[in-house]
Amino acid sequence: MRNAVLLCLRVALAGLFFYAGAVKAGASQEFAIALMPFTFVPPDWTMPLALTLAWMEIIAAIFLLLPRVFPLGAALVGSLCVLFIGVLSWAFSIGIIVSCSCFGSDDSPSAWKMLLAIGRDILLFGAAVAILVLPRIGKNT
Repeated sequence: MRNAVLLCLRVALAGLFFYAGAVKAGASQEFAIALMPFTFVPPDWTMPLALTLAWMEIIAAIFLLLPRVFPLGAALVGSLCVLFIGVLSWAFSIGIIVSCSCFGSDDSPSAWKMLLAIGRDILLFGAAVAILVLPRIGKNT
């Protein structure tokens, strides 16, 4: 049962992150523009950052599907989630209301959508942690 749950989590998270990364990579200019409201990112860095984030999501998704390196994929997904949670929370806390552009452009950013994105990222982080922990449960008993 544990292996089935682990496989389902890996495939679901991989599909989600592959899709999100592919959307961002395919519209990197739009994603770079979406990053601009985050004032700590210099304008010259937005395009390289947009491409890097998109490809990190795609690579993490591929790693999640490979039996020998799926823990690395889960760790990368977890790290990305922590980054996204931190950046969105920071922006929200100082009143910057933006679209996260997680799955493409969103023309109507709102505080509620930002809170939903933070909540979604917390759940995705939990899934990544579960992928790392599930194989170890019961091994030392």
